[in-house]
Amino acid sequence: MSSHYSHFAHSPPRFDLASDAILTYLRNEIPLGFWGVTRFDGERQVYLTVNNVAFPVTSGDSVAWADSMCQYMVLGESPNIAPDVREVPQYAAIEEASALSIGTYVGLPLVTSDGTLFGTLCGFDEKPHEDSLETHQSLLELLVSLLANVLEADLDRTAVQRALEQAELRASTDTLTGLLNRGGWERLLEHEEARYRRFGDPGAVISVDLDHLKPINDTKGHHAGDEYLRTAARALADNVRSADIVARVGGDEFGILAPKTTADDAEELARRLSQALHAVGVTASFGHAQYTIAEGFAGAWKAADTAMYQQKKTRREPFPSR
Repeated sequence: MSSHYSHFAHSPPRFDLASDAILTYLRNEIPLGFWGVTRFDGERQVYLTVNNVAFPVTSGDSVAWADSMCQYMVLGESPNIAPDVREVPQYAAIEEASALSIGTYVGLPLVTSDGTLFGTLCGFDEKPHEDSLETHQSLLELLVSLLANVLEADLDRTAVQRALEQAELRASTDTLTGLLNRGGWERLLEHEEARYRRFGDPGAVISVDLDHLKPINDTKGHHAGDEYLRTAARALADNVRSADIVARVGGDEFGILAPKTTADDAEELARRLSQALHAVGVTASFGHAQYTIAEGFAGAWKAADTAMYQQKKTRREPFPSR
């Protein structure tokens, strides 16, 4: 058994490693210039794993789903295998609008057991191929079925690991608010980084900075400031979704990890949380950013923090005089 596949004999297969093994096999068996496993995140097609010798595409790159050939394949409007994309109108239109020169397209949907579209297994080549390429349909269907089984097992195993880790993180609580503290927040993001990178999950982080904590402490005392923080924490925790995680990451700053969240979802969540705070007499500035494989959670948090401070500059909410 080659070393490339030997890890499967010693441990439960991981989706990213299985993807790499299948793409390596396809590169040798059906030598197209590009093979990839992608994730559909609701808005974009993210390239998770690639085996590429012909196109300027790397792992972590993405294209709008509306600009992908795979959209038509998934809908069943265009074939899984197009030896010459010029003969398929939808594919030809995408190729013409693209900066890439694509002569051949191959794609199959990667679907979980509940029927959810996770992504695709796809291939491209610069030049058209013979119609005999279509004889590989059964092989490709077998490989994508095997990959879907590995994906399902890895997702199940990851869910168990995540639940155990989050139970352990409950010990890392902020004594004032009962939320996750900064140390717990940092460990949470560290744990999730590899998973988001492996599965290409859509997700966002939201930075929240309360207004007026210092003047409340100065004019009404720290007991009033503490109650202000507890009120804000309750409002945030009560109004996030069940999968979201809220942490107190600074004196008057909170962080929220929002899984399975698009940019529009994050904007709506931030708006709802702002209204919830306002309803209990708290105002705050918000910033949010999407997780990307290229920037990781560190980059997303930095971008969210920058957006939050930009909003704070433009808002300048006055401190109530009474």
